[in-house]
Amino acid sequence: DFNRTWDEYVHGFGNKHGEYWLGLQNIYDILQTSENFELSIMVTTVPNWFQGYYRGFSLSNFTDNFKYHSDVFKGNSVYPLGDSLTNGSYSIEGRPFSTYDRDYSNNNCPDRFKGGWWYLDAPECSRANPNGRRNDSNDESTVQW
Repeated sequence: DFNRTWDEYVHGFGNKHGEYWLGLQNIYDILQTSENFELSIMVTTVPNWFQGYYRGFSLSNFTDNFKYHSDVFKGNSVYPLGDSLTNGSYSIEGRPFSTYDRDYSNNNCPDRFKGGWWYLDAPECSRANPNGRRNDSNDESTVQW
């Protein structure tokens, strides 16, 4: 269950051998050790998998609500994944992280999507919902990319 509080997303939760969130503060601290980080996203839909990379990945600090930043998206040439984070009007570039108890989306997105994320300030909320509920339905609160 990734429908957690702001504090849980900041400090991390879960089982590192299963479903796990490292914590926004821990991710931020790691990102401070170098200038060149890449966010790698892999999505599996048995038996297939797809991968994409966001170069220049960084987060702002706690005071700035861990705003998302990246430079360039590149899909894997063999198993390409679409850009669901920085593509056009759906870009989460510069968006603060939101949870149900600290919502910066102005559209109740964390509650609707059942998880924390860098939601848009728009009714659509996001093209991606990797922290949503695991379910086979197509409702917006389930995991989506």
